[in-house]
Amino acid sequence: GLTVRLISPDLALDRLHLIVPDGSDAMVVLTTLADGDAKDADPRDLFAQRISEVGHLTVSFGDEEPPQLRVALPDLTLECVPQESPDHDPDHLALRVLSMRPAMDHPDGSKVLTVTARTPIVTSANGVASDTHRLLDWKEASAAAAKSAELYAALKLVDSLEKAERQRAATQRTHFSAAKEYWRCKRCRALWRPADHERCPSCGHEFTDADRRQPEVGKVEFTVPEGEQINLTPDAAVLVEPEDEPNFVGRVSRIDHHRHTVEVTCRTFEHAGSEGTITPSFNKALYQAKRSVLAAIATRDFGVGLLAQLMVTPERVTAPLYAEQEHTHDWLTEGMMANPPQDRAVALLGALAAGEAVFIQGPPGTGKTTVIVEAIKRRLAANPDERILVTSHSNLAVDNALERLAGTPGMRAVRVARAERVHPTVERFRCDDEDDPRLLEANCYFATCATAATSAITDMNFDIVILDEANKARVDEALPALRLGSALALVGDHKQLPPVEDDALYGIVESDEALETLVNRSLFELAWEGRLPESARCLLTIQHRMHPDIAAYVSAASYDGQLQDAPEVQAYSYITRTPFPVALHFVDTEGMRGVRERRGPGGALRNEAEVRVAAQVVRLLDERAPRDMSMAVIAMYAEQVERLRQALGRRRFKRPVKIDTVDSFEGREEDMVVISLVRSNERGRIGFLRVPNRLNVAISRAKHLVACIGDSATLRAGEESMYGELVEAARSTGGWLSALDIVSPGKPQRRRRGAGQTAAPRVGEDGQPLPAVEGED
Repeated sequence: GLTVRLISPDLALDRLHLIVPDGSDAMVVLTTLADGDAKDADPRDLFAQRISEVGHLTVSFGDEEPPQLRVALPDLTLECVPQESPDHDPDHLALRVLSMRPAMDHPDGSKVLTVTARTPIVTSANGVASDTHRLLDWKEASAAAAKSAELYAALKLVDSLEKAERQRAATQRTHFSAAKEYWRCKRCRALWRPADHERCPSCGHEFTDADRRQPEVGKVEFTVPEGEQINLTPDAAVLVEPEDEPNFVGRVSRIDHHRHTVEVTCRTFEHAGSEGTITPSFNKALYQAKRSVLAAIATRDFGVGLLAQLMVTPERVTAPLYAEQEHTHDWLTEGMMANPPQDRAVALLGALAAGEAVFIQGPPGTGKTTVIVEAIKRRLAANPDERILVTSHSNLAVDNALERLAGTPGMRAVRVARAERVHPTVERFRCDDEDDPRLLEANCYFATCATAATSAITDMNFDIVILDEANKARVDEALPALRLGSALALVGDHKQLPPVEDDALYGIVESDEALETLVNRSLFELAWEGRLPESARCLLTIQHRMHPDIAAYVSAASYDGQLQDAPEVQAYSYITRTPFPVALHFVDTEGMRGVRERRGPGGALRNEAEVRVAAQVVRLLDERAPRDMSMAVIAMYAEQVERLRQALGRRRFKRPVKIDTVDSFEGREEDMVVISLVRSNERGRIGFLRVPNRLNVAISRAKHLVACIGDSATLRAGEESMYGELVEAARSTGGWLSALDIVSPGKPQRRRRGAGQTAAPRVGEDGQPLPAVEGED
């Protein structure tokens, strides 16, 4: 190898490693150049010494395809291809030299080193990247770095995430010892087990030879051997490698640590096998798309000017002018009676033109999806040939919008996705074949951010891109999809759940404040809380979901008191009697024996006392609430969800009781909601409950009644005020009650400590405080 130290301030590399193999044409050229200098010296060493004496290097890109990196050097042009640096130092760039020849004069009078890049060139020193789709001028990118720390943090985040995912794929392999296949009926789309039935139990469709040759799989449940650790995460893309069967890909839909099973949704395959491995995988094309758009923004590419405004200069974002008297007319959505904030939001979305953007914040129950649906109907009514892309971080949000729009006159919709990612109600719109003529005929496209950036629609241009649930999309996730639109609408609520956390992120963001900001905050939040002009903002303030008692707490705790109640919720009455006589309740476990949280496999948190209390609360509500009222139980931790499902699954209720995590319930609503907060410890540690967004989402799922179960002493011991406000709000309406009175009404109880006392530190027999228990957060 030949190591050349680059001393130019313009190139963000410590070293450029040129690999010149013996016997190559390049070696012949170097030998000729070294003739007479030192007979016994390696020509590569002589050339390295010669290059290291260059006082300044000029770096630029040409317009060739594939792109060529030009470094101004004396006398020579080298054509190379990148490869991994032999010493694996991320600050080095290794190039295998293909040929060398005298250089043509550069316009500024210098000579150049030309590098032909057939794979991405990346430096980790500042995150700058280039690929064969976008050219990155390193000088311009360096200048842009001073203006936007977020941009270069995003570039660094993408590189770090890809590296972490590669490492995870290499180390987090899970073995399975058995598999149950659940196939999807091609007629009715129901799931069934071919091992148990010859016909679909739902519609009677007979299982044919064609079905056997290429079944459409709904899911496979894999059994993991006892003692084998499950190193997978829900919703992770995986590669399944059965022994003696072809490999196939899928996505983790559920993990049950108690039964030691992993459920994977997938497409067609030959056989799941009886033994094999499941390994996390990742979308290489998606990382390429992320680098491409960030590089284009860094170089001020004309085609991404609007995205550059959002990232670097949000104060320059322009939105349509709005005059209230011009936009108060009947809605196309049947049965809708809009309010002024919704009228303004729909008018802004309907008037968006190329180069414009608008941000719409939709707190719980304010009808943000309704606004999206109405705006699309109006745009298609005005121009049936317009191309609209509706995208989101989640498939659920995309399917929900499509379901609401189905049947719209003039709408030709396609749902771009794989079969296992689409809800059966919108299956008829699904398209994942790039040769499907519907892709060219459609005027309204529905896809997740990742699919939009890496599928058959990636090269399309859209008149408008609408990003729903924008609060859940990180900068690097949102930009590749937004790049496809001439006009942009971001709809979300940064006071609800933030971007989805990934285990791979924890090590990346440690001690890096800029990266931590990008991981925890969406593009929507960064712009809304930044310099976005008021003309480009629209806050929906009239809520149509929650009882006024519930809405009052949500409004005060998360929205500075700006929410107002629609007339229909002002008419809500209380639905039960004692012990739940009002709408907002806090069931306090403080003082109960055995209320402390516990940790299960892998450190998963659970609280058995809260499981017992929740079961009793559900029983009482089920007995006393009107039969047509729906009910859900929300837990803040996945392990607690499993314990609640086990406990409540053994009981019979008059109505279905849905049980899930707070993340799974975002965007949904129920008449009655029971919440298990789980945390109870002597140090007042509450982990991610410190983030107010989760409590906001959990409570705001309820329409008529919410019962929040928790240990007030633990929750109020820290600096977070929202839990104290919740307890006081419940007290003020008569909704505070002790869990002791719920579990054993009328019986005297031995309390762990006096109600209302602050959690005390643990002490030993000598009266001295005991050391903290590691991993209690």
